[in-house]
Amino acid sequence: MDNPILQKVIIIFLLVLWVISEFRTKKKKRLDPAIEEADARERHEWRYLRRGFRVIQVLVTAYFFIQLIQILLR
Repeated sequence: MDNPILQKVIIIFLLVLWVISEFRTKKKKRLDPAIEEADARERHEWRYLRRGFRVIQVLVTAYFFIQLIQILLR
């Protein structure tokens, strides 16, 4: 892969697919009310760990996005 234009096109294509998959709505399944209540309770118990993980995920995503933009602008 010596061709920088081909590399940039592939990176742009992957970025577009990534953005589309991130913003696509997820369908929620209807479960038994007891299961939904237990899921909500568990989400509440783990909320700080989940928030921390989400912050790290956003920071890494921003870093990768910035790096890809820098590669594309070279």
